[in-house]
Amino acid sequence: MTARVLACLLLAAPLLGGCLSDRTFGESLDDASAATEIKTRLLGAGLNGRFMEVDVAVVDRFVLLSGRVASEADRKEAERLAWTTTSVDEIANELQIEYWDMGRDLNDAWIAEQIRTRLIADNDIKGTNFNIQVHSGVVYLLGLARTEDELRRAAEHASVVGGVQKVVSYVKMRERVGPPPEISVADAPPSDRQGQPLAVDQTKGAIQLAPLSTPAPVVQPDQSPSTRNAYGDPYAPGATPPPGSNGNTQGLKSTPVPPLKN
Repeated sequence: MTARVLACLLLAAPLLGGCLSDRTFGESLDDASAATEIKTRLLGAGLNGRFMEVDVAVVDRFVLLSGRVASEADRKEAERLAWTTTSVDEIANELQIEYWDMGRDLNDAWIAEQIRTRLIADNDIKGTNFNIQVHSGVVYLLGLARTEDELRRAAEHASVVGGVQKVVSYVKMRERVGPPPEISVADAPPSDRQGQPLAVDQTKGAIQLAPLSTPAPVVQPDQSPSTRNAYGDPYAPGATPPPGSNGNTQGLKSTPVPPLKN
């Protein structure tokens, strides 16, 4: 119940501002509630800050975990905790094992803002349907596209922003069941909001939405998202423990907190 209340508060600002996606209020609320619940579980389990750099995005009961953790064991544990939320069906674990870097984080934030600006400026894309996560120059797109062209154009915009290493698309078609189609942007020039190619002649002082570069590759995920039926808890009794678990084969166990002494 608490997660659902928090989700309502998080949704209130964009809804009051008229920034609506194509999803119903109920769908958005359920996804926001699931994201809030997962974040709460991660924060509760990582009192030493181990999950502070984990970003959680949920669209259509699909969870994207992105950001950074310190070890493979933390990466596995974050996914395990996400699966304790019953209102999700798939989880894509894109957590990277790295340490905090202010300059890198600022650059990632700049890239995300440039991509968001390009999506909003394109009349053929409903930018509020897309969630953008950027980590170490890798762009993760999550959302529901209305058409094949909208899916392709969103990936194209992300691929031409300076500093992008690659674009990983988890975008689904609203009427499609299954993964998104293959996307190729090698021959697709960047375009403006009317669909016309953007000029790249910098000598004339033309204002551009973002520095253009050779398009970064748009790729399928390295591994398929895990589903609830196929997911195996790495800490379950008898399971092969993940790296960093110190050989624990008995599953996770809680220890009661001793009473306070007077």
